[in-house]
Amino acid sequence: MLKSIIKITGSFLLLCATLTAMAQTSIVQTAIEQTRRQYAPDSRTALFDLSVELSNDSSYILKGCCDNPRAVEALLQQLDAAGIACVNRIKLLPDPALGNRTRALVTVCCASLRSDSRHSSEMVTQAILGTPLRVLQQQGEWYRVQTPDRYISWIPANSITLQDESGWNSWREAARYIYTGFQGFVYDAPNRQAGIVSDIVAGAILQADGKAHKGFVPVIFPDGRKGFLKSAECCDLDQWASRPFDLDAVLQTARTMMGSTYLWGGTSVKGADCSGFVKTAYFCGGVILARDASQQAFTGEIIPADRWTTCQMGDLLFFGNARGKVDHVGLYLDNGRYIHCSGQVKVNSLDPSTPDYRPDDFLSISRIKTRIGTPGITAVKAHPWYFNQK
Repeated sequence: MLKSIIKITGSFLLLCATLTAMAQTSIVQTAIEQTRRQYAPDSRTALFDLSVELSNDSSYILKGCCDNPRAVEALLQQLDAAGIACVNRIKLLPDPALGNRTRALVTVCCASLRSDSRHSSEMVTQAILGTPLRVLQQQGEWYRVQTPDRYISWIPANSITLQDESGWNSWREAARYIYTGFQGFVYDAPNRQAGIVSDIVAGAILQADGKAHKGFVPVIFPDGRKGFLKSAECCDLDQWASRPFDLDAVLQTARTMMGSTYLWGGTSVKGADCSGFVKTAYFCGGVILARDASQQAFTGEIIPADRWTTCQMGDLLFFGNARGKVDHVGLYLDNGRYIHCSGQVKVNSLDPSTPDYRPDDFLSISRIKTRIGTPGITAVKAHPWYFNQK
């Protein structure tokens, strides 16, 4: 009888311990989710990728990575207040293993950035030549990076040059050129019959390497290669960025891309998806937009879709499904017409009475030009990754 009682008691205690562990695990998981929603609601622009394990001594082991120490601190304080013992094994990014090389510059014309550290992963965005990056983590021959629009993804090591703070500051203070042509080349000598060092696209940035000569300017790549750009196809970056917002450049870039093929993840004049198309056009006007249409829709001066007759040139138009989920964006031109990338860059109309009307679920409008400097709409000149802010 005593053995039976002991056995029953032991089973009961084990059950109680199991139920307690399950309840505490639920509390930990809930705390993780609450903290994630507060500090990293969009996984495209913030990292809070955590998991929890129960150790043999009934403490909880927190694992994963996060790029915001305040988020980790908030989580630990919440769990401590709940009386739950935790072992913190969360890796804070940038990874200390990177040392002081937590910055980088893109060294190729159009670098492809992917959802994971392998070439077979989805291409989620691009970064063009001279784009400054924040480096978070290394995994083999790949780096997890953040672009100036805060988008986080993976880039091959051979597409970038790492920078320490000294090199980073020197680049931001150096004389640089921005390529203002559409597509072109960097030559290995100052003449059109010279060999090609690299191709180049609108918005690419290269450091100056001397004075102009015979219609060419000498430039140096982030990886040390040298070449020559046509003077007529580039502009001093500081002068370019200091100009007022250039809507004409936005519209000209968009129109010049007419007929360009849709490219998922693309953000250059060589090929773009719908949000990459408007993002590329706006960058040529001196403004950095959020990466995806669903992010762009929450920026700017938001106007109801039924007021489309009040649209102005350069407004962003957002489309989606009946539930209101944004999945497409276009750039307003005039008289109800807009230019967008769907299959290819083309023009359609919001007016149901016109032959080029496109019967999509039209959700909203965002006016960008009146909200430059607000979240998701940053002038290049005001972005600290491009210029030291004095």
